[in-house]
Amino acid sequence: MKHLLVIILLIVGFQLNASHIVGGEMYYDCLGNDQYRVTIKVYRDCNSNGADFDTPLYLGIFNKATNARIRTESVGFPGSVNLPVIFSNPCVTPPTDICVQEAVYQKVISLPSTPDGYILAYERCCRGPGIINLMSPAAEGLTLTSEVPGSSSGVICNSSPRFQNYPPLLLCNNDILNFDHSATDPDGDVLEYELCTPLHGGSSANPAPNPPNLPPYSNVVWENGFTETTPFGANGPISIDQNTGQLIAAPDLIGKFVVGVCVKEYRNGVLIGSTKRDFLFTVFNCDISAAAEIVAQVDLSTYVGECGGLTIEFENNSYGGTNYLWDFGVPSDPNANSTQFEPTYTFPSDGTYDVTLYLNPGWPCSDSSVQTFTVFDGINVSFEPPKDQCVDGNSFDFVGEGDYDVGATFEWDFGIDATPNQSTTEDVVGVVYAVPGVYPVTYTVNWNSCVGTYVDTIEVHAQPIINFGFEPKLFCAPGEVQFLDSCITTSDMVYLWDFGDGSTSTQANPIHIYENPGYYDVSLIMMTTEGCIDTLDLTKHKLIQVFPRPIADFTVTPPVTNVFETEFFISDQSIDSEQHFYQLTPTVDTTKRNLSYQYIEGGYHHIYQVVTNEFGCKDTAHNQVYVEPQTTMYVPTAFTPDNDSYNGIFLPIILDVTNYQFEIYNRWGNKIFETDNTKEGWDGTFQGKMAPDGVYVWRIKYRNHRQIFHEHQGHFSLLR
Repeated sequence: MKHLLVIILLIVGFQLNASHIVGGEMYYDCLGNDQYRVTIKVYRDCNSNGADFDTPLYLGIFNKATNARIRTESVGFPGSVNLPVIFSNPCVTPPTDICVQEAVYQKVISLPSTPDGYILAYERCCRGPGIINLMSPAAEGLTLTSEVPGSSSGVICNSSPRFQNYPPLLLCNNDILNFDHSATDPDGDVLEYELCTPLHGGSSANPAPNPPNLPPYSNVVWENGFTETTPFGANGPISIDQNTGQLIAAPDLIGKFVVGVCVKEYRNGVLIGSTKRDFLFTVFNCDISAAAEIVAQVDLSTYVGECGGLTIEFENNSYGGTNYLWDFGVPSDPNANSTQFEPTYTFPSDGTYDVTLYLNPGWPCSDSSVQTFTVFDGINVSFEPPKDQCVDGNSFDFVGEGDYDVGATFEWDFGIDATPNQSTTEDVVGVVYAVPGVYPVTYTVNWNSCVGTYVDTIEVHAQPIINFGFEPKLFCAPGEVQFLDSCITTSDMVYLWDFGDGSTSTQANPIHIYENPGYYDVSLIMMTTEGCIDTLDLTKHKLIQVFPRPIADFTVTPPVTNVFETEFFISDQSIDSEQHFYQLTPTVDTTKRNLSYQYIEGGYHHIYQVVTNEFGCKDTAHNQVYVEPQTTMYVPTAFTPDNDSYNGIFLPIILDVTNYQFEIYNRWGNKIFETDNTKEGWDGTFQGKMAPDGVYVWRIKYRNHRQIFHEHQGHFSLLR
């Protein structure tokens, strides 16, 4: 068993509750129309009694070329949050007296486009005592700046870069920090990184200058032996990748250290701005310790393991860890590993396996543990279920099997409908079931502290019952009948149907067509092939009656005529019919037996006859006549749309035309109605209102029955 001990030593008179301003950064977003959203992040030690957050914060705006003050913006306090204490080494338990607060000030300001551009600045004092790498830390403040390029640089509406991650607050002495200190740029500009010196700002007498002082601003003063590129001293290397922003540091002193990181923004190879982040590292002496521990397989009765299958639920008693890698010791299985804290794994077969747990693999605080596990899939038991039997005279025998030996005990459960319903012998003879059904049978064996169980089913069949029917309806020769099997059986069966007209079928629910009228006897023979094996037959006399159909037929004279002699005579020629129905047009029908009818439009006309006999059986016949086309047109000279149901629609009568177009114009030549439908006329309204009395002009265009184009026009009167 290993023990974790974290020792934190504070030197150089350093106290956690003595710091004040911790750091900050500033960036902006161009919103268009000369509007910019400025963000100022400020960090302070919330355990101190020193500088609090500004309410409000004063943001200075200066001319970038001349450093002249343009104005000062007041930015309201947004509230603050406590940052989580994150170590560079996850194996260290953080102390409870570290507290850093973050306030994110934001305001949208107007920055009209100028050739020179702007400098945005915020000053705040003081950093507080105990900072190792500054000459006079209690008197040093910070200044946050951001540059807005002017129009002379060719850059319009720029947004500055901003850092993605905040560095860890605490570092372990002599431990390596590998931190992503990269930034993103909304405009996609090229970014370069470097270590730089933070700026001083404010004073003890005037900690939050209002207005902020004019640029340029002075740097903080480094203590002897420290610089912007060696903020941890000569023996504490630190570097940042110029292109990626990856920061690597290995401090070898404990205490507080100010660090500055600058990101430069290039567009088309031209530097257009720089953003500086000012932050504080606290370095401790950390005795890193961690231990990996797998709970051993001691009490098999509490484990899912031996005699209970091949699956084990592992327990983890490790401490000081964040990441875990389990190796279950099965080289043949590429998936025999897990990164869960307490995984579950199913081994491929019985055996003994060495299981390894790696704690924080690849980290300074990594550790490993190995335990041996034995798994056994338990005893295998089974029985061969007897063949199905009929409920009459059934008797089942059961023979138990398995990989057990002398000393095993047995338990059978046959269900409450069985006699006997239980047994404690390995083999059982003469089990009888009182009613038909499908019954589960359970065979359980106890041997050598292991339990094996097997369940299978047997079926007891009921005596078969024969019966059948059909879907009732009127059957007219040839009549189609759907027969329905209603036999009752629990086993497979064979069918043989006799339909009484010399035809047979072996289907369960056959469909048969009776060609001739008459009464028919129907027989069914059913045979079961297992369980209750039997052959049953049933005949139903005069079950099906098929009625004769009438014969539809009629004549039409003359078969061909013209538009001047349009009367046709229809004569019924049907046989054995009582009711008659004719469909003369899609909208005209009649029940007369013999009749005459006039087709006034040219072309083919189809006539359908449906006849019904005394039994309700039907038959259908069809005929067609032809009227030689002859274009006919009649246009009335007046109409009276006065809602009296007479002469209320102006509708020309026109027959045997194509490409029809009918138009109406008022006295001023304005078109007030048109249609291409020969059945549609004008109702005397225009745009939802009644048209005035008077004379109107009509125009009709069409192609006649010979496809010759015609155009006619005339006038008519509207009278009310």
